[in-house]
Amino acid sequence: MMVLRYYAFLKFGKQEDLEKLRNKGLLYMSPLRRFRELESDPERSDPFEGLDTIIQPKHVGEFTFNTNMGLGKRTIAPKELTGPVRIGRNRTVACNVYCMFAITGPVDGELVDKRNFRFGDSFVLVLNPSEFLNRVFSAARDAGFGYQYGPVQYYDSEEHSGDVGPFRKRSEFAHQNEFRFVVRPGSGKAIELIVGNLRDITSEILPLSEVNQRLDFGTKSAQEAGLSR
Repeated sequence: MMVLRYYAFLKFGKQEDLEKLRNKGLLYMSPLRRFRELESDPERSDPFEGLDTIIQPKHVGEFTFNTNMGLGKRTIAPKELTGPVRIGRNRTVACNVYCMFAITGPVDGELVDKRNFRFGDSFVLVLNPSEFLNRVFSAARDAGFGYQYGPVQYYDSEEHSGDVGPFRKRSEFAHQNEFRFVVRPGSGKAIELIVGNLRDITSEILPLSEVNQRLDFGTKSAQEAGLSR
């Protein structure tokens, strides 16, 4: 199994929010439930967020459930299902997440897909991912949270049956190259985690529209910088 190496993280957003990230280490962590409820934001809205398991209709032999309404049990054939069977727990949808764009190696072509420009007007580069994560871990422990972290894996929304959880999303979001930091127990409300000043390990705040001109992680430049695997 290949272990990913994180060369840098990018955080997209509004300039004023990124200033709070650099100066205070303010991580605004939304509950997964919020992303289900968004409707007008195509980059954040996802009705599958916070699920634990999905089962495609073609992988269902027969689906039987108890109505608990005096109607007894009802059996549904796969052809009657309009989409995957979704199974989720409150503790999963309530957990809080902080999301970033991960740079894990040389990239041919543009580093950041332009669909990510919908996240805001600016970006900041985290230059030392390991130190950043250590500071986040420490802040989470001090605040009494358990935590998990890692890259998001993307699955085929018409083929995948099985586990989902906070670290899997549908393949239509794969251009986000997402890395997540998850804290539990979640309250179902936003959490503001204060990590402390991050100016020593972050770049200045720059226009998001210029990210592909400002950053070059092509094969040649990565080798010159000693970033190749």
